[in-house]
Amino acid sequence: MHNATLENNKLHRALELVGGSIDPEIAESYPSLEARILAQALENVELAERRLREIQKLVGDIDEVLV
Repeated sequence: MHNATLENNKLHRALELVGGSIDPEIAESYPSLEARILAQALENVELAERRLREIQKLVGDIDEVLV
């Protein structure tokens, strides 16, 4: 019982870290909650990278901005 509660707490925390929800397409594509959370985390990283590249286009590279 203790292990189940600990695992549930870990999954709940992992879900919080990915923003509290799973994209419906991801939810349909992966059978387990663990796989869905990992896929959502990867999607979030890819989105963040795209946003960073767009920001860099708009304001320049961080080294140029901080000098």
